Amino acid sequence: MGIFGALTTAVTGLRAQSFALERISDNIANSQTTGYKRSDASFSDFVPDSPSRQQALGVVNAFSRATNTIQGDIANSEVTTHIAVNGDGYFIISNQTDTIDGLPVFGTEDLYTRRGDFEFDQNGYLVNAAGYFLKGLPIDSVTGNPSGSSPTVIRVSNDFLPAGATTEIDYRANLADFPLTASANAAIPGSELIDPADFTVDPTVGGAGVVQANEASTFIDQSISGGAVTAFNQSGAATNVQFRWAKTDGPVTRPVHAGGAVGNAANLAAGMGGTYNDGTNTSDGLTVTISGTPYNFTIGTDAGEVNTLTALTSAINGTATLNASITASDDGTALTITGDDYSTPFTISGDADALAGLGLTANTYSPGTSTTDTWNLFYLTDSNATGTATSWQNIGVDYAFGADSQLSPPITTTTVTALTVNGINLGNVTLDHGSNGITQFADPNGVAKVTDLNQDGFAAGELVGITVSEEGRVVASYTNGRAVDLAEITLASFNGDGGLAKTDGGAFRATPDSGAPIIGSLGSVVGSALEGSNTDIADEFTKLIVTQQAYAANTRIISTADEMVSEALNMVR
Repeated sequence: MGIFGALTTAVTGLRAQSFALERISDNIANSQTTGYKRSDASFSDFVPDSPSRQQALGVVNAFSRATNTIQGDIANSEVTTHIAVNGDGYFIISNQTDTIDGLPVFGTEDLYTRRGDFEFDQNGYLVNAAGYFLKGLPIDSVTGNPSGSSPTVIRVSNDFLPAGATTEIDYRANLADFPLTASANAAIPGSELIDPADFTVDPTVGGAGVVQANEASTFIDQSISGGAVTAFNQSGAATNVQFRWAKTDGPVTRPVHAGGAVGNAANLAAGMGGTYNDGTNTSDGLTVTISGTPYNFTIGTDAGEVNTLTALTSAINGTATLNASITASDDGTALTITGDDYSTPFTISGDADALAGLGLTANTYSPGTSTTDTWNLFYLTDSNATGTATSWQNIGVDYAFGADSQLSPPITTTTVTALTVNGINLGNVTLDHGSNGITQFADPNGVAKVTDLNQDGFAAGELVGITVSEEGRVVASYTNGRAVDLAEITLASFNGDGGLAKTDGGAFRATPDSGAPIIGSLGSVVGSALEGSNTDIADEFTKLIVTQQAYAANTRIISTADEMVSEALNMVR
């Protein structure tokens, strides 16, 4: 080929360096383009088949080399819908092909991009500055997981978020070991307990236990406030649920007495249906005679007094023991009941025959000394109740504590059936106490301290903002404080990133060289951020100088070849 071959090779060199200059020019021009991936020039020589010792010269071709796997710098953005890919992956996008009834129609082909400057258009679609629409997987509102496997164009509605009914309340608290209720007296065991006899309906009877409005003041005074939580019914109406606790003495049945103060002889006598005096009144009925400490209770001999004694002995059913039996020979003999926690001797005297006919047995009674403390939880079912209407409702669960102040047996959750507040039925609501969520440790204030009180119900809310979470989810925020995941931004990856075909606006199209897209990648989505161009201006200027010198060198080859041809032609002359 000689001189003419050199000319040909030099021309291909000029063409290759021009191609490289185009790449440099494009890279510098897009150095500020969001998500832009620079394109480098790669050179390759082509040589004809010839002997190795007489290798014929060839030509050079230039090719573009993609840098799709080289990440640009990620910078924060003040726009909450701007997103960037950290690591491997591409956003899945779609382009608009038409418009029908004012709404865009999308093409069937998926495109891919690293350009994440998405913002909402007038129709609620996330569109980047190049006009491409973001795609993702919708979130199932029930499970909170992505629905389906085929990404669709993300669209956010400005509709109000409907109210959600309360179905679960997180409730954890510590109940004072000795609650300071209205009747609590540290010197009198059991004085802090509620007495079922003080109520029209026994409030400790599981789910049937209620407290009437005219008894509510007594109940509230003797209970501990557990706080309040706002719940919502299906229509979004709010109801204020307030919890209160009442402590009973577990499985032990307490004798009926007025006022609950065993140390008060007058109250105890009245509770037994008798009268109280200082020992001077000997009329029929129960006579409580004070003879120092402890108190002595003396019963007469007539039929009315015998009936009173029967009621008294039937009420004694704890652990204290009647220490004697009554026989005919015991006429006028005082019998003493001892051994209970109150250590109060009962002296019984009178006609032996009448007393023997009572059939007294070794009954026992130990008020307030059960090894298990039992609490009942109530909620305010009607805050407007008056008279005999029900005000507080027992949820129907006994909370019993062991010696370690933990629930025994443990209760992690319990369901309040048909929870109704002020006429609004909220249905079945679960109280979630978690592990050891209800305890009974000492508290000098004698109150119930609520440590966790939350519920899953919420009122209707208006859309106030859209953000992208760290998990790559589009999250809508509403005026009711709720944050709802709407869609998950799905990334696609390729085995052959360099084989992707560039198209307008920083988008790529899959090709046979790139392989099919793989939904899901090792990269992650970063919210409120943008990826910049991976162009390095300093590097491009370096390549520009090298390209310019190479181009100039090729022109010198052409001019030298031209001179050599001219010399050859001059030889003919």
